[in-house]
Amino acid sequence: MFEEQLAGLKTAHALEHYKNHLEFLGYSIEEVNEFSIFCRHTRRDSLRLFLLNRGAGVLAQMMFTFPERFKNDLIPLYMYANELNSIFLFTKAFIRTFDDGTPALVLSSVLEGDYSRQNFAVFLDNIEDDMKQFNAYPKTGAIWSTQSENDVEAP
Repeated sequence: MFEEQLAGLKTAHALEHYKNHLEFLGYSIEEVNEFSIFCRHTRRDSLRLFLLNRGAGVLAQMMFTFPERFKNDLIPLYMYANELNSIFLFTKAFIRTFDDGTPALVLSSVLEGDYSRQNFAVFLDNIEDDMKQFNAYPKTGAIWSTQSENDVEAP
């Protein structure tokens, strides 16, 4: 009988504190797996939160797929990521490619340690500060503009 009651209990998600914090801020949360959640917001960039090994902290990651015109020449994209890294204070930018060759910009930041409401709030503010730098950077607008491929040079 005890085993039946135990089986009926729902265990809390490993990122439950972070999930509740983000929901309070207006994010909608999707549990990807036991150690990861995807967070969407109507006025902020979506992010994915990963629990680091043995509760060492969390990794926040945002991903932006580059337009098709950048698929064949990654060197300008690497240069763009390096330029972003020179202006970011809390976030690290890097380029990854998918199996089909489509490149993406990945922005990531790590918060070490156990959950703390105050530390996590500061962590999110720090990411938001870097995202303001990202959105204000002139090459960012040029890359994701809706102009035709012939009108925009690679970064």
